[in-house]
Amino acid sequence: MTIGVGFGMAPWWRDGHPENVYRGLDEIAAAGFDGVEIFGSPLQQFIARPAYFGQLVRRNGLILSSVYSHFTYLDPARQAVEDEEFRRIANFTAEAGGEWLLLDGGHKPNLTGPTDVSDGDIERVADAAQRYATIGRELGLSLAWHQHWGGIFEWPEPFHRFMAATDPGLVNFCPDSAQLAMGGFDVVETFARYADRIKFVHFKDLAPNHDWALAATHGGPAQPGDSGGYHVDSKWRMVELGRGVIDFPALLAILAGAGYDGWIVDDMDYSAYAALECATVCRDYLRSALGLTGRKAEGANR
Repeated sequence: MTIGVGFGMAPWWRDGHPENVYRGLDEIAAAGFDGVEIFGSPLQQFIARPAYFGQLVRRNGLILSSVYSHFTYLDPARQAVEDEEFRRIANFTAEAGGEWLLLDGGHKPNLTGPTDVSDGDIERVADAAQRYATIGRELGLSLAWHQHWGGIFEWPEPFHRFMAATDPGLVNFCPDSAQLAMGGFDVVETFARYADRIKFVHFKDLAPNHDWALAATHGGPAQPGDSGGYHVDSKWRMVELGRGVIDFPALLAILAGAGYDGWIVDDMDYSAYAALECATVCRDYLRSALGLTGRKAEGANR
């Protein structure tokens, strides 16, 4: 089976206009992607109407590739609330026709480095991930852990402990190339280390030196700022695929060597470009530079 290519909805709703979900689905399809990933505002907008959202996705010729969620896990007083919210998200995903649950989290106050992460922290998050994976499996869904900057798994050492503490048959791995780089991981080595456990992938690029003048001509910011995600935009800037420092050919070679045939989703958090232009640039890179034609092209050639 050909690798499916998808795109996340963040560029369409970061401006505070949730109605852009409709336009976003249309433009993700127009850019030539197979699937769409949602979380946050679009998810909450439709969480009580999963069948309707599934219809919207299918009308645009797309697949709901994945639904992302994150929780704290480390506060016992919140466990019941978080468990219930995850069940709502899992039920939504199944009814909307989704395939994958992406899970993240593990936030701890006053976190300064990997030595602040205890064995108990790892155990609590690993337990939650496995419980949630079991819930998903009961609904016909798969679950992958999405390593993320800004929590207890920002650094390699705690993350590797988490992976060792979870069942590979339940908790798969969704590496995010930019998030790994922001956390100081060797991105290529991490893909190679967990190649057999990678079942979903986020490709995201970073450029430490952004061309602000060029961004301004496309309607983007004309100067650096920290208003974006993780408060590090002045150091690391998320850019369209192929415009940054991530070695995507090397990552794709590792995936190919492992026989990977799942999803590669561009989880584009922020862009200096208009959303459709951002998606089109990324889709062109996947197709022309990496040879990822997607499943629509595969079907069209039959």
